[in-house]
Amino acid sequence: MNIKAGLTLNNSFVIERPLSSRGGTASVYLARPLNKPDLKAAVKFAHSDGRNVVDEDVLLRHEAGLLSQPDWRHPGILRLFPIIHLNKAQYVLRATGVENEPSFFVMEYLPGKTLSEWLDKVVRYPFDWKIEFLYQLATTLAFIHDKGYAHRDLKPDNILFRVPPTPAYVPQPVLIDFALTSNGQSSLALIENSYTPEYASPERVMKANHMIPEEFSLKPEPQDVWSFGLIVYELFTGSLPLRGNAKEIRTTLITRNFDEKFIKDNPNLPSDIADFVRFLLKPDPEKRPTMRRIIDLLEQKYRPPRV
Repeated sequence: MNIKAGLTLNNSFVIERPLSSRGGTASVYLARPLNKPDLKAAVKFAHSDGRNVVDEDVLLRHEAGLLSQPDWRHPGILRLFPIIHLNKAQYVLRATGVENEPSFFVMEYLPGKTLSEWLDKVVRYPFDWKIEFLYQLATTLAFIHDKGYAHRDLKPDNILFRVPPTPAYVPQPVLIDFALTSNGQSSLALIENSYTPEYASPERVMKANHMIPEEFSLKPEPQDVWSFGLIVYELFTGSLPLRGNAKEIRTTLITRNFDEKFIKDNPNLPSDIADFVRFLLKPDPEKRPTMRRIIDLLEQKYRPPRV
């Protein structure tokens, strides 16, 4: 998708420049409101080539449907902005003036960049910085889990900061991209069976590859705990314990043989963090801790204030 700078979108926003097109189903552009040109916003468009727009449109509308609910407001969750259309506040519209008129919504602009973009630096940040970051991320995930949902696409690309982090300051991490968020009861196979191989839990991979009966539903919350454990590992080592192409990662997950190779005696993992990672990466989802339990453990072992 290529939208030219200067385009006026639905008589409401002027497009400035692309922000991200890494996602497989959407592109994000920086824009400014016509009525408040000093402010900035981000606009997310469903990918549209005029032929196969159904899946992308479904995911974008699913995400907007969740994030537009008043009880989903949280400082660690991306905020959507209502758009006044036909004298009514709406959260998803068709983009008039854009080829194929893809669906879009408008959200807050987070200039602090993603954890993925900061990873090379924050790996060298103090131990307490990392613990405080993980604590803040866990509180946001616990908020979502208390609703019976899980993010289900937790990864550094989907964690943004409102302002740049420093070694002495942990800005609020903000979760984005709720396209795959689910309570485990969605009838949409697209949502339930899609995943990012490097961060997906074993049961998620097995279900998507028909190694678990289709009628068997998976609890969504333990899937986030698994991804959280991989982020803990990545935050302290700068890499992932699961490497290779999708097939190699799938084989490693199913055979469960990555502990000896990547966690045991890893020089970049303090022993207590290695134990913490093992505690999170239990192959059996029923044996993984809840996010509330993770928060309690972080508070008990690493007493605040930290950074």
